[in-house]
Amino acid sequence: MGIYKRKGSRYYWMSYTLDGIQQRVSTKTTSKALAVKISKRREGEIALGVFRVGWAGERMRFEDLCEEYRESHVSSLSNSSKDAFKSHEKHLVRFFGGRMLSEIDTPMIERYKNDRRHQRTKHNPDRTVKGATVNRELETLQCMMKMAVQRKYIGGNPASGIEHFPELRERPPKKRIAPEEFVRILEKSPPHLRVGILLLEQTGNRTYSELFSLTWSQIDLDAGLIRFDVPLKTKASGEPEPLSRLALDVLRWWKAQMNGISDFVFPSPRDPTKPIRSVKTAWRNTLKRAGIPHFPIYHLRHNFCTRVGRVASDAVVTKAMRHSSAETKRHYQLGMVEEVREAMNPAN
Repeated sequence: MGIYKRKGSRYYWMSYTLDGIQQRVSTKTTSKALAVKISKRREGEIALGVFRVGWAGERMRFEDLCEEYRESHVSSLSNSSKDAFKSHEKHLVRFFGGRMLSEIDTPMIERYKNDRRHQRTKHNPDRTVKGATVNRELETLQCMMKMAVQRKYIGGNPASGIEHFPELRERPPKKRIAPEEFVRILEKSPPHLRVGILLLEQTGNRTYSELFSLTWSQIDLDAGLIRFDVPLKTKASGEPEPLSRLALDVLRWWKAQMNGISDFVFPSPRDPTKPIRSVKTAWRNTLKRAGIPHFPIYHLRHNFCTRVGRVASDAVVTKAMRHSSAETKRHYQLGMVEEVREAMNPAN
């Protein structure tokens, strides 16, 4: 393997042998020092078996990879995950669309990351896209490129070394809801949201992928169980969920109120054949009427975990939350300041 100057070209060229055949390729640089580095890198790639002539990625567009990934991976995901991929794909194709996979490298992905972070949001032009949103898109891109490597379309994953944006500063602090606040929220909420809030507080369900997409056929009121028969976030999420007496009473009352108008527990007000898509506006207005600073409705899941954790073992909490690991509880359980204080007092 060596470098040389070719007549009529301003670039340095390199020659090497691959599978017994001599190859001559331009390094695309006029710097001899850089050409030497490129040549040595190619030599290493050949030695490690990660370089081939004629990668499929040289002829495959990014949109084609999206289609393959959608068919082989996304089709088996939950509806919320499918919606998330659809959103990620839209923004990724807008930037990488029309490019061959072999053209997409780490610097290009870094440009996407920074450009996307500075884009204005659709609904609030005064704000830019959150780092957490960009991180989810980068994770999707990384998974897609990983599949491309596994299928021998490209030699390496250009997205694997991309550093993500820090998210902790963007996230609202987890709120511990006082009993009197919870009562005020219930008093000021519309009927469908009031039922949803009570069930979220009693089950710890994920807001949209689990609770607000439920059908009556998934609820066994006699056995006191929710049977999830659709793809969810994790394998453990699909296990049957026991319902408390209060949750059962609420569901029986709500079923009588609905009077069979829909198969969904929370049907869309516009089309009862579909589940309600969002309760964000109703939730925001409810908190405003209750005089409580805004916090995400998802925090009800954190409060459920904390409440059950006071009286049950880690194994029971893990089962109640339908987590795959007991370690996940640490993320959901809120700071137990009063509990720690009560435990310390006897020591004095």
